[in-house]
Amino acid sequence: MQFCLVFIMGVITGHIYPTSLGWVLVISLVLLITAVICYLKCTGNTSRVLAALCFCLGIANSSAADLKSDNQLVSYLDKPVSIVGAVVKEPDARPDKVFYLLKIDKLLVEGRVLPVQGLVQVCVYETDNVFTYGDLLYVNGKLKSAASPGNPGQFDYRQYLQRRGIYVVMPVWDSEKIKKVGTLSCGGIKKAALTCKNKLTGLLEKTLLPEQSALVQGMLFGSRGMISEEVSNDFQTASMVHILCVSGFHVALVLAFFMMLFYLLRLPPAWEAPAGTMVLFLYALMTGMGPAVTRAVIMGVLALWARQLGREKDWPTAMALAAVIILWFYPWALFEPGFQLSFAVAWGLLYLTPTVQQFLSFLSSKITLVIAVPLVAELTAAPLIAYHYNMISLVGIAANIISVPLVSLIMLLSGISILIGLIFIPAAYILNASTGVVLDLLFWIVKTISSVRHAAVFLPSPPFWMIAVYYFFLACIPYLFSRGKVSTGRKKYICASAAVLIIVLLGSWFLNQGRNVLAVHFIDVGQGDAALVQMPAGKNLLIDTGGWKDEFKTKTGAGNKVVLPYLKRLGINSLDVLILSHPHEDHAGGAAGIIKRLPVKLVVVAPLGKGDRISGIQELPATEYKRLLSNLDKRGIMVKEARAGDRLRLGDKVAVKILSPSGPSNNLNDSSLVVKITYGQCIFLFTGDIEKDQQYILVKTGTDLHADVLKVPHHGSSSFEPEFFKAVNPQAAVISVGQNNRFGHPAPETIKALKQLGSRIYRTDTHGAVIVKTDGKQLWIQTGRKSLQ
Repeated sequence: MQFCLVFIMGVITGHIYPTSLGWVLVISLVLLITAVICYLKCTGNTSRVLAALCFCLGIANSSAADLKSDNQLVSYLDKPVSIVGAVVKEPDARPDKVFYLLKIDKLLVEGRVLPVQGLVQVCVYETDNVFTYGDLLYVNGKLKSAASPGNPGQFDYRQYLQRRGIYVVMPVWDSEKIKKVGTLSCGGIKKAALTCKNKLTGLLEKTLLPEQSALVQGMLFGSRGMISEEVSNDFQTASMVHILCVSGFHVALVLAFFMMLFYLLRLPPAWEAPAGTMVLFLYALMTGMGPAVTRAVIMGVLALWARQLGREKDWPTAMALAAVIILWFYPWALFEPGFQLSFAVAWGLLYLTPTVQQFLSFLSSKITLVIAVPLVAELTAAPLIAYHYNMISLVGIAANIISVPLVSLIMLLSGISILIGLIFIPAAYILNASTGVVLDLLFWIVKTISSVRHAAVFLPSPPFWMIAVYYFFLACIPYLFSRGKVSTGRKKYICASAAVLIIVLLGSWFLNQGRNVLAVHFIDVGQGDAALVQMPAGKNLLIDTGGWKDEFKTKTGAGNKVVLPYLKRLGINSLDVLILSHPHEDHAGGAAGIIKRLPVKLVVVAPLGKGDRISGIQELPATEYKRLLSNLDKRGIMVKEARAGDRLRLGDKVAVKILSPSGPSNNLNDSSLVVKITYGQCIFLFTGDIEKDQQYILVKTGTDLHADVLKVPHHGSSSFEPEFFKAVNPQAAVISVGQNNRFGHPAPETIKALKQLGSRIYRTDTHGAVIVKTDGKQLWIQTGRKSLQ
């Protein structure tokens, strides 16, 4: 175990401080020779030298992973090309797209065939045809670089791909541009395993309803692509998302089913370990061999062979060996949540469960186990879930206690049904009828539990030191409750002291979350607007929600995929006010997705008049926008129209005033709410999409427009009034705009006019999110993409 920890420290060191691989290998060779000499001479330094060797090997492994970068394909970015390559990973099918990982050996550019090799992630949209592992595909399109995250803490998809050796992606919108041209002659055992999986999942799709089949495929094989977003959110809120990802729990059930079948068939005992190893290995191949399943399979195989050979089971050594094997091949796994959660929860279950059972000894042994396992799993996973996903479920323990027996039953019934279905499919229909009933019960339980008010709370990612302190106290629990080592009185004193210390640390952390500072976050939502204002008193105001194409109809897009996660990362559990500057989709389209998951006390909208038609108004709001407002009213959320002169009270130190419009305008852009926020000596001006005419009116009516920070109107379009910019005269001008948008925003003349005023210009398409903080006297500005400040 200690050598594994030292190896991990080496991987971390190599990641933080990149080192020359040659020198590290030379030092490692010297240490290896020294260790052999120390061992032969029976000196007491062998362990120390081996520890140093493991540390160096960790650094070498991390450095070697960085050298594997293959950037050949990057030279052909944004160029029309054709590629020929084999599907080297099971396709990831989603409701609206399919992802393929191709290993290419041929690139066609301008009629030339180039022998370029590398990996390409191909995404095919709106297609019903799904190719399989081992197919040779011909694809036309443009190679792209995966987008880098524009918002702080956002999932870095580019880094995720690059860690796996993938530096380019290719989106394909026309399914005619991808076709099968052959099949690899040999796919080996992986091909056989995935072919078997496809047959089994095909039986599930035939014998269960689509939603039920998607959930069972997630349970059995970790295939989550077809599970709806709503179901995924419910399972996440109930802290049951691990059910949908193959983990140690699933491997344990597979192993238990194998053992039961092995004894029922009365097979020779000598076959147990070899057969069990083969079953677990095939199962790992079917599920993609992620860190969690690989860890569980390695530990399961070691347990089988320890039983076969009559050796003592040593779970710390087995876990350490599993970690070293995974990190040797994939050192980047150490920094990803799947690896961290798998090992943390497994350690907790094996290390802490006996102590918790002892603590609950007044209950029967079966009940204590049912309570102890989910309790320990939640306790050990909590800080990592908070760090990576900014959420803690308050109903997770109860949800898992209630649901895990049902999940076990579902896996058993569905597993038996697909095995029988391979022989006689009508029997699978009959058996899965009962499986469907249990699945519906599970859906209902998870939905009900996740709908409880405050079922989960959002919080900012805790600092590393707090996570370390938390796990240190967990590690001390068995010692504190071991019999005979510490007196009862001293145990109570230590527990009370630990509880007080944790409360003080948590309290100091929460109290240090930017008090007496007003923070404005101009969120990168692509081509649209969304700005969060965090008041010094702790209240939260969101101005616009962003919105992607058709988000009013689909209710999924910028709102639930960008803005809501951003709010979660800041630990925001409710909005005091949501201002929708005007009805256009790129400003209000994300509202439905946010309000569905986050309580909102008040929604403020621009004046649009009464009825379906307004005399003199040329542009009317979309039907979907009016339906949105109607749904808000049905949910009991207060909706108020605002006009020039109205004010919002969100604390004694902050003034929020509406400057415009006085009433409905001839176009929706000019009806945008113009909001002025003053905190101390610092002023922010939010202008929606007002265009030249409305800007001119504001200037000519003598409205006080001066502001330190301006949200530039209409994404920096060319429809602006120069005198308006002069009246505002901002220190900083923020343009919320999408990359390569079809409108040509921002216009060059707009940029020129702002530069002539000496304003610092920040753009969400290049800088990412723009975060402005002020104490009422001075401004501090940071951006999501640090390198572009």
